[in-house]
Amino acid sequence: MASSSDPWVKEYNEAVKIADDINAMISERSSMPASGPETQRHASAIRRKITILGTRLDGLQSLLSRPSGKPLLACGVKRVFS
Repeated sequence: MASSSDPWVKEYNEAVKIADDINAMISERSSMPASGPETQRHASAIRRKITILGTRLDGLQSLLSRPSGKPLLACGVKRVFS
């Protein structure tokens, strides 16, 4: 299994935190008014977080495709995503 110092694992953990933030923000949105400046700011913040998450996911993909000293086994990837 990959160590916690592995760059991929660190990036993955950061992506998970961002995804959790997005989920929480979406849940908060249901308690807000249907429209208005605060609702628009909240929606913009969600979109920014989604953009950041997309960048993190691109970074994860890049780390997986980058040749390194130790190949990442497919079974190891399945364990991380399970």
